[in-house]
Amino acid sequence: MQLEAPFTGTLHMPDKEFRVQGSPVLLPDGQAVATILWHTWAERFEVLDAVGALVAECRPHGFFRRRYPVMTPDGREVVAVRPGGWRPFNGAEVALARGRSLTIRQVSAWSDRTFEFGDTVGLVGRITPTTRAFSFRPDSYAVELLRPELSALEAISLAQTLRVIARHQRAAGAAA
Repeated sequence: MQLEAPFTGTLHMPDKEFRVQGSPVLLPDGQAVATILWHTWAERFEVLDAVGALVAECRPHGFFRRRYPVMTPDGREVVAVRPGGWRPFNGAEVALARGRSLTIRQVSAWSDRTFEFGDTVGLVGRITPTTRAFSFRPDSYAVELLRPELSALEAISLAQTLRVIARHQRAAGAAA
């Protein structure tokens, strides 16, 4: 599978397991198409293809209003997410390669785990949890792309960035 080709369908992104650095990205039939390497303390991540080559990485910037750019090894931007000031998800700015942008909508009222994203034409896809909220692995997601507007790499990068932001929000809420 080419990660940078337009994609429609579902990608399964299991949550990170304790003491395991990476987590797979799977097609519905169980075939691994990518791996996400987590750097939890730094809120960074890397996306590797099916053979283990680096495809993209996210290194957040900023202190008060962080920016999460996901870049290819040659410096091209895949996705850049800037959470909203008061409403991190519904007020987020998402810039894609080729100058396009998306809007994010948090669908669940009490959870930070269900999202829809779209452009000016309409709904492009959704991210839904595949586990219960109070499980040991609450951030296991299914990313469903309804139209071929994004590549699999863009969808993985967007979902993983939202997952990092949600974990950061939960950690900040627990510390308060």
